[in-house]
Amino acid sequence: MLALLVFNLLILIPCAGYAGGAGAPARAQALGDLSAEASARFEIGAAIFAAEWVGAPDVSDGADGLGPLYSARSCVQCHSVAIPARPPAGAPVGVRHVLRLLGDEGLQAGDPRYGRQLQDKAIAGLSAEGRYEVQWIAVETKLGDGRTVRLRRPKVVVEALASGPLAAGTRVSLRRPSAIEGLGLIATIADDDIAAGADPEDRNGDGIRGRVGLAIDPGSGQMRLARFGWQASAVTLGAQTADAFHLDMGLSSPFHPDPSGDCTASQTACRMAPDGRSAAKAGHEVSAQEIALIVAYLEGLAPTSGRDGAGARALQHPSQPSLGEDLFRALNCSGCHRPSFTTRSSGEAPHLSGKTVALFSDLLLHDMGDELAIGGRGDTGARAVRSTLWRTAPLWGLEQRLDEISAGRIDGLLHDGRARTIEEAILWHGGEGDAAREGYKRLSDAERSALLAYLRSL
Repeated sequence: MLALLVFNLLILIPCAGYAGGAGAPARAQALGDLSAEASARFEIGAAIFAAEWVGAPDVSDGADGLGPLYSARSCVQCHSVAIPARPPAGAPVGVRHVLRLLGDEGLQAGDPRYGRQLQDKAIAGLSAEGRYEVQWIAVETKLGDGRTVRLRRPKVVVEALASGPLAAGTRVSLRRPSAIEGLGLIATIADDDIAAGADPEDRNGDGIRGRVGLAIDPGSGQMRLARFGWQASAVTLGAQTADAFHLDMGLSSPFHPDPSGDCTASQTACRMAPDGRSAAKAGHEVSAQEIALIVAYLEGLAPTSGRDGAGARALQHPSQPSLGEDLFRALNCSGCHRPSFTTRSSGEAPHLSGKTVALFSDLLLHDMGDELAIGGRGDTGARAVRSTLWRTAPLWGLEQRLDEISAGRIDGLLHDGRARTIEEAILWHGGEGDAAREGYKRLSDAERSALLAYLRSL
């Protein structure tokens, strides 16, 4: 039965590029209780995730269609899953961030000329849209004991735009690739469980106003609770995957049927370029089956586990082993970073059913203040309130994120990578995080060390 399943899946997916791809995520850790069928789908999805796409036309029907304008050639180029902390010399460096463009019509609208994302790469015969440089501006803040912490704020300089300047109302937002481990468990949390934590009117008076993210489910066309993405903009893993194919690689799918990707109507050369639509994929460049297999891969990825709980607590303070956890609660960090959920029962996916998900996020949107607003400090206008809303970042796996920062694989924490340490991330909190940030500043050095050790253990 398993052999027949794998054979049928390979027949459905006519793509020669799956056999390999630089940076294939061979070391990704799967959940320990995958069934034989789920394991087979996981492995095939991993191969698609690692495959490098090429421009059309190509001799391999179904392996082409990249671009015409794009930011990455493969999923793994942005999301290096379970890589060694220090990769060998000469190993390719992945995409560290992309530049989103946000227009006057809201957060999902892009620049009228360049679309939703500035594409800095192009297939042969076309020019990239432009390039950008990230400059880091030093910012200093003081803790309660007088110690100065040197923070940094990104300044994005957009250069060499191929078709003229960005529109006057366009704002730019630097985004780093998000972690993907444990996404299947997050997907299986019940909508009602997430929505129950919302408190937009702050009825309990704690200063925390969690809001439910809402987005259109492309599968049903209905507005639903959204939990994926930096601003809770995607309802399902399938929608999130299709959006990444569309924006990052310029590949069409049933969710985004336009084979020109993020090219706008004014980019005529891009829209006239050959595409990789395939009859074997129902007229798309990425089929519904391929997206489903990538989702199976994402659903099977185990979350990054922290250190042994008892050992981590012992590191916090020799006389008060639970000090870090106690401070986490006393500062009301748990008001946004909810310690855990339990997934709903699922007969179709027992490996995701009834599991405790210790992600330390409520998966809601919170106002994080002007310093983290889209467009940067001092951003004003009718859309400024919306632009300060960010989904609570899960805290599990912080130790691995810090290893990736140390190895130069990602710039840092938060949506734009500005925070190089956990402490820096805390000190950038504003808005609903003001009280927790100021409380952290007032802690003693020993208390701060205990709290940071606790967070590294998650």
